[in-house]
Amino acid sequence: MKSISYVLMTPARNEEQHIADLLQAVVAQTLLPQKWIIISDGSTDRTDDIIQDYARQHSFIQYLRTEPDSSRNFASKVYALQKAWVCWNH
Repeated sequence: MKSISYVLMTPARNEEQHIADLLQAVVAQTLLPQKWIIISDGSTDRTDDIIQDYARQHSFIQYLRTEPDSSRNFASKVYALQKAWVCWNH
């Protein structure tokens, strides 16, 4: 059987109330991702701290941060994912 591997890229902005649940759900999976890049898209709450705590405990989690965009729209998520893609490919 062929080995399966995958990479996750997740933009997150001010997800303090929900990010820990997502992190716990992924960490509990039987087949973990090869790499999980989580991009804080200008968070102003504890999102960054929570992600960094998990990244210290799980080597497949990589934390990135983009500086806040003055507008909050779908484009900011696209830019965050582009940054993750560049990070993954270098």
